[in-house]
Amino acid sequence: CGDALDKKIVALAVPAIVNFLVLPITQAVDLFWVGRMGEALATAGQAAANQVFSSAFWLVSFVPTITTPRVAAANAKGDKEEVQRVVGEAIFLSAFIGVALTGVLAAVERTALTAVGNANALGFSVPYLRYRLPGVAPDAISTVGFAAFRGVLDTVTPLKIAIAANLVNVVLDPILIFNAGLGVAGAALATAASQIFAAAAYISLLLRRGLVRAATLVRPPSRAALSQLAQAGGAVQARALALNIAFLYVTRTVQRLDTTGTAAAAHAVTIQLWQLGGVVLFALSTVASILVPTELKRE
Repeated sequence: CGDALDKKIVALAVPAIVNFLVLPITQAVDLFWVGRMGEALATAGQAAANQVFSSAFWLVSFVPTITTPRVAAANAKGDKEEVQRVVGEAIFLSAFIGVALTGVLAAVERTALTAVGNANALGFSVPYLRYRLPGVAPDAISTVGFAAFRGVLDTVTPLKIAIAANLVNVVLDPILIFNAGLGVAGAALATAASQIFAAAAYISLLLRRGLVRAATLVRPPSRAALSQLAQAGGAVQARALALNIAFLYVTRTVQRLDTTGTAAAAHAVTIQLWQLGGVVLFALSTVASILVPTELKRE
């Protein structure tokens, strides 16, 4: 109806949509350069490794989902200490889960990729997944940083960080894949480097703007906080589990359609295009998670 709330929604949604579009566009760039290797199995291997990585990463996805409304509620009350505590706990927990997840993926990488992907593509999927592992914990930290800024109604700062980080990936992709001769491992390293850059930028800006303190970054969440996160994260994880079972099943089925990897490569391109539309809806749901607790605390 064009009122003040509608204007606020648009002001938050537009940069959020652009922000969420950065990731699939960057993944499309990765797909483009790996595709230029002229090997369908390379694209198939990358797709299988990405699905394993994404499904495993969902284990930490509940933390930023819950962090945004908690930060928004504390910020609406003007409770700076509560904001710092919530952000610090979320970063500590995400980093801890990220490190643990890295160890698990390193231990089961071949088993997981064989279960999900094309056996003939293991020569590409194994190095791709292995060289993405250094970015797991930094990426977990970045998602919390993004959530924290959204909670204080700032969707522009994360957009700037995302653009800068993904420019790192865009520049490094052809250099590491072709000039350095690393192939798909180079694409994975470029992505990991961009994730490390983003995590460092988020931590620096969160500290500078007083959204977190060094003391809260190294303080484990209390038992009460962990209990609250577990209760709130249950529904989020149930939804994530259902989605990932579907994605894993589809990926596994497509990867086994032929031994050349052609079907899997075509599926990877199609999914990439589908994600461009999906992020618009996800960005709008994110705006709701910011505004609802903010408005409730003001009543």
